[in-house]
Amino acid sequence: MAGVARDQAERVLNLIALLTENSQPLTFTQIRGALGANNYADGESGRATFERDKALVRDMGVPIEMKTLGGNQAGESSYRIDRRQLELSSVNFTSEERNALQLALAAVHIDAAWADRARLKLGLEVAQGETLSQAHLPVNSVALPVVTEAAQNSKEISFSYRGEARRLHPYGVLGRGGYWYVVGADQIRNAIRSFRVDRIEGKVKILDTTFERPQGFDIQAAVATDTEMLGEGAEPTMAHVLIDAALVPSVLREFGNESVTETRDDGSVVVEVPCGNEGPFRSWLLGLVEHAEVLSPSDVRAGIKNWLLQMHQGASQ
Repeated sequence: MAGVARDQAERVLNLIALLTENSQPLTFTQIRGALGANNYADGESGRATFERDKALVRDMGVPIEMKTLGGNQAGESSYRIDRRQLELSSVNFTSEERNALQLALAAVHIDAAWADRARLKLGLEVAQGETLSQAHLPVNSVALPVVTEAAQNSKEISFSYRGEARRLHPYGVLGRGGYWYVVGADQIRNAIRSFRVDRIEGKVKILDTTFERPQGFDIQAAVATDTEMLGEGAEPTMAHVLIDAALVPSVLREFGNESVTETRDDGSVVVEVPCGNEGPFRSWLLGLVEHAEVLSPSDVRAGIKNWLLQMHQGASQ
């Protein structure tokens, strides 16, 4: 999705996952209820955003089916993505493109079975052994469709999380930092909380209690961004990273001008950023591709180098 704004890319990813996971077509109202008003606002502006996203998904080659409903929803359109239609015909890749796809599949893990099937369809080798992926989006998890359904229908849910019983009014589901989060009002702690879906223990139960989502609730603000997650590790370590000139504006929007420790003649800069949370830091670096280099500390630089080498070797197997 080259050229697509980061917010739109995240929104489109959530839309594809939602329409793929649900076996029944969803109306725009249900989609908006699941993904939140911050993604698709009230009125015509929200509908226009959805239409643009829908067109982008189709331009990417992902077939969105539309069905006109009857009964008390007569004339209303509903949407779904049939996984069976996501089959790829014969595609010819150059060796460089094949290597790039192998590396991408090593870095982003969307369910092991799906990744293996994707490799086979693309004529790539199936990964052997444990992967070193930095993003794990298990769209076939047992809990994900349940919490999504509850958010769509504004139904309270109960589940166990880190050994504690929880009751939640789920306001929506969000993909961030390589994981899915369900966000809402924790009825036990009386506060807004986010829960990683893959850490939910056992079954999620949908209760009879209904609720109303607060007007204008911003689900994205309730979950730490990738940048905010960088410093969440046990050790408050800072790294010095060289950023190519082309990406300097976007990096400074994330960390501010005060993060710059050196400006070079070619327009590149050295920035000081948190790196205590290893996973998000690696994910952030991976997003910059070849336009970033860790200069120090030496152990962080060595760790990144070894990780990239292992990931490349795994992708080449």
